[in-house]
Amino acid sequence: MFGFRYIKSEINFVEINIPTSKSISNRALILNALLNNKIVLNNLSLADDTQLMLSVLTAKSNEINLHNAGTCMRFLTAYFACNPNQNINLLCSERMKQRPIKDLVDALNSLGAKIEYLESGYFPPLKISGTTLTGKTININGSESSQFITALMLIAPFIKNGISIHLKGKIASYDYLKMTSFLMNQFGFDVKLSDNLIEIKQYNDEPIILNYTIEKDWSGAAFWYLIAALNPQLTIQLKGLSKTSIQGDVITIDVFEKLGVSTYEFEEGMTIKKDNISSNFISFDLINAIDLAPALCVACAALNLNVTISGLQNLKIKESDRLSAIVNELNKFGFDVSNSNDSIIIKQSKNIDYNQSITINTYKDHRIAMALAPLSILFNDLSLDDIEIVSKSYPNYFNDLKLIGITLK
Repeated sequence: MFGFRYIKSEINFVEINIPTSKSISNRALILNALLNNKIVLNNLSLADDTQLMLSVLTAKSNEINLHNAGTCMRFLTAYFACNPNQNINLLCSERMKQRPIKDLVDALNSLGAKIEYLESGYFPPLKISGTTLTGKTININGSESSQFITALMLIAPFIKNGISIHLKGKIASYDYLKMTSFLMNQFGFDVKLSDNLIEIKQYNDEPIILNYTIEKDWSGAAFWYLIAALNPQLTIQLKGLSKTSIQGDVITIDVFEKLGVSTYEFEEGMTIKKDNISSNFISFDLINAIDLAPALCVACAALNLNVTISGLQNLKIKESDRLSAIVNELNKFGFDVSNSNDSIIIKQSKNIDYNQSITINTYKDHRIAMALAPLSILFNDLSLDDIEIVSKSYPNYFNDLKLIGITLK
């Protein structure tokens, strides 16, 4: 167990160097590999998932363990499927064996891929025999995971005749598809995204850029918005962030503005500070920004608000069942938190004991760990069962927390 102590001090200003985006990094790595690494990628993320992706793309082994890296599993399934003469077994953790991939496998096999399940059911691990794929129109469920669709988009320019993708149902995390489309167009691919249709032409040219610099990570910035919400005395500068980001999670600005956190641009990034909350009754729909859910739920509970957060159906298939994890852990503190199939409901609580000893289960989930650790600002005796898991997306997170007085006991 790792205990935390918040040392109240005269600190009223902190400058944080947010890590670069692993979402953009992983997409750029796949595209660059398909382009035979003709582009120099600057500021690649140091997160575990990106370093794993980088190592796999340069490995010679035909058996690769992707552990619980969902992005790597989905993107690399498509990548190896369209690479002729590569026979790969993609292994994984027990949790990954519970995370769906059938819709992606079915779509790839319909294009001529040769993918088999190594175990029972329609889940990883997978056996992939790479081959040449031929394009067609694909119909795919858009409500389960945007990563299935992104995986198809990334390889589409390297499929004979390209592909058209029709998205069925309510589309989850649509902003991630817009990010992928924008990135691919920057690289010189012909991608058209409109409502529930994506059209991508076959690529037969050279990339239009030779260098590409990865943006700072708005998903990681969300935890500093949470910290700002809990500490009105603190002004936080987040270096390198931009309001013109291609990342969907730039919506963090608007989401946390409802909680009284204001954002101001300065030459090198964003400055954030807590002001007043306009209402104690707030609703959010995170269907396009589901990774913000852990930080937002913790902030709303800690601020003792009445809040409904919807659009969360896919939280169940993340690194953990985040829907249950958030409810279980916040209730340990005495907060009134419950969930339905796609929503979390937070009600104002009474008589919270801020001196109680609380041990948090992180469920081996980086975003659960990063969201709950800042509660040490309010609670005097807080412990987490795992702090190393944050390296999946934000390796320096706990070192950065020291800058505001949160340290390991």
